[in-house]
Amino acid sequence: MAGTGFENLLVFLGCLLPVAVCLYSVDAEPLLSVGDVEFTQPDVVFILVALLVITRAMFKGFHSLQKSFFLPLSFFLLSAIVSSINASDKLRAAAGVVQILEFGLLAWCFSLITSPKLSLRIIHFILGLFIFETVVAAFQFAAGVAIPTGTFGGHQQFAFYASFSAAIAFALFVNEKQKVMRAAYLVVLLILLFGSLIGQERAPWLSFLVAGFVVVLYAGKRRKQLLITFAATVLTAVILVSSIPQLRDATISRLAETDNDSEQNNSLLSRLALWGVAFQFFVENPILGVGPKNFTSLVPHYLSVEDMMGSDTLDTHNVWIGTLAEQGVIGFVTYLILCIAILRLATLVLRRDPPSTVRALCLAFLAYHVFWFTMSQHYFSKGTGHMHFMIIGLMLGLRRGTDSLETSTLRSRTS
Repeated sequence: MAGTGFENLLVFLGCLLPVAVCLYSVDAEPLLSVGDVEFTQPDVVFILVALLVITRAMFKGFHSLQKSFFLPLSFFLLSAIVSSINASDKLRAAAGVVQILEFGLLAWCFSLITSPKLSLRIIHFILGLFIFETVVAAFQFAAGVAIPTGTFGGHQQFAFYASFSAAIAFALFVNEKQKVMRAAYLVVLLILLFGSLIGQERAPWLSFLVAGFVVVLYAGKRRKQLLITFAATVLTAVILVSSIPQLRDATISRLAETDNDSEQNNSLLSRLALWGVAFQFFVENPILGVGPKNFTSLVPHYLSVEDMMGSDTLDTHNVWIGTLAEQGVIGFVTYLILCIAILRLATLVLRRDPPSTVRALCLAFLAYHVFWFTMSQHYFSKGTGHMHFMIIGLMLGLRRGTDSLETSTLRSRTS
């Protein structure tokens, strides 16, 4: 299936969205403001997508959102609304609720893309975008920059994006059987893995390992062979670090950061302090929490700027602890159910032994979401959240396409 003209237009906007996220990540400033309402680059792309799909729906009808995703998302939305009643900063809580609606709408819009080839085109564009970022960072590294950033404002975002792209590339590599494409995916994987290493963030390294291992588990009969391949990939990364003195010294310095004894110089100690405050919020409000997005409003009253590594405020840097603090047990349980539902969008299709392209996409989507769940970052965050729910939309579209194909095949057999 090559897809309709409308799907192709949606693919163009899908390719534009990660570019908008990168532009927003440079300085995290709004692109424009209308009164008190601020719009970022991803917001502008979202508005274009939403207007396009809703306009189409006015003439051709509104398509449905699968219950397997719609219901968990609705439960989490309801928990956020109930939790907002308890919030001290009602405006931020309302913004959190609106963001859930926004991202749900974004997933619904991209679920119109049912062609595997078109979904793969967006994935390939994402890989190409972060190969470009890695090349920029590699030149910075060669020029003597200890921790390069690519075009991003900080090295953390660059490391996150290069690492999740490496996880996707590994998923596509292990599924590919054609020699030329397999070799191409291997080159892409090694480039992005190098980007992850020079980004000098520890959490993405662990997340890549977990995502790669899960991909191997769902790879089918070739599991043992692919486990060896994955081990060889990790060994290649270790050799890269060991053989480049500048990279080796930066990595050792980064890993040794835990020896620092002050929160201002040690991100781990700073996060422990944040988690302590989050736990206190949860103990005080165990059922509903302090309200969506209210942690950043309240934490400056409990921690100093030095405790937060020189920042005026920070989030919890852990979605599980943060959700308990902001939305209590109810929010935590509904968020966990939503996460499981997202993963099942890929795993259920994989169990049906789908065609090669569909299988490749499911493995790529699975690698992506396992990576970000391991990173423990909230899915409902500006910028990265737009990419998360575009990917979820593509997964939903893939499910719609495979379900329709199976139904038509079954009818042809029975007729």
